[in-house]
Amino acid sequence: MRKLMTRKALMPAMAALILSLSACNVGEGAGEGAHAEGEAHEEEVHEEGGPERVTITVEAAAASGLVIAEAGSGAIQETLELTGRIVLQPSARADVHAPYAGPVRAVLRNVGDMVQRGQVLARVESAESLQTYAIVAPISGVVLDRQTNVGDVTAEEPLFVVGDLSRLQAELNVVTRDIGRVASGQNVGITGLDGRTGMQARIDSVLPTADARNQTLIARAPFSAAANSPIRPGMAVRGAVVLAEEQAAVVVPADAVQTVEGEQVVFVRVAADTYEARPVTIGRTGDATVEIIAGLAAGESYVAENAFLVKAELGKGEAGHDH
Repeated sequence: MRKLMTRKALMPAMAALILSLSACNVGEGAGEGAHAEGEAHEEEVHEEGGPERVTITVEAAAASGLVIAEAGSGAIQETLELTGRIVLQPSARADVHAPYAGPVRAVLRNVGDMVQRGQVLARVESAESLQTYAIVAPISGVVLDRQTNVGDVTAEEPLFVVGDLSRLQAELNVVTRDIGRVASGQNVGITGLDGRTGMQARIDSVLPTADARNQTLIARAPFSAAANSPIRPGMAVRGAVVLAEEQAAVVVPADAVQTVEGEQVVFVRVAADTYEARPVTIGRTGDATVEIIAGLAAGESYVAENAFLVKAELGKGEAGHDH
């Protein structure tokens, strides 16, 4: 009797055991499901709760040409783009004549030679006195032209042209619709057509009459050039005349602001290899710079050039996550 139980007595015990095991399994399954749901919820909050970030190694950033700058104050400028050419300032050019007619006995300088004021360029024998006298450079500079040889007889034409290449000016063409916007005293950035050579100048005068060929006024902007400057007379240039300028507390290049998912952002470097897409609020806008009134503080490091490359890397990461 102790070793055997009747079927009638065994069935209630087995049923109770099965119910107990089922309850345990259901409880465990529910716990696991709730835990997984909680993890998914935490991941979603993490993604939506803060700005998106992208990692780019220091080596890759340097190879890509990323330029990092420190946010700070700057100017918001409205500029007017003009075209023109470089010439010598009027006082930087000298046509050298022979004061007395006669044959040329010696020519001592050639085109391209550097000369100092008072240095002898040639010697001429006066036809009246038969005395030889010196032709000297009236200014220091470079011999730009030579129109005489030994044995020539001097006439009214200049024997030499000497120019001081350190004293140049940009002559910028002002079209009819811009007359009145350009005036003396305005700052202008002079840039060569290669886009790399540039210097600052100030408009000295605007000629009152139009050029007969192209019907434009000429704005003159004189400047001093270094001895090794690639800017030379005769070159075509562009001039960015500053029409208006205002200072702002935080200013970045216009290309530093990118649009990500319909939102304007600046990529802030938060670590050596980590960039954060920081939403920003734009204030005043200039031709090349914009004011940031919220989202980026002075002193923070951000991507000032080639920010679109960081945006592209961010897009790759999002595509991989969606996949």
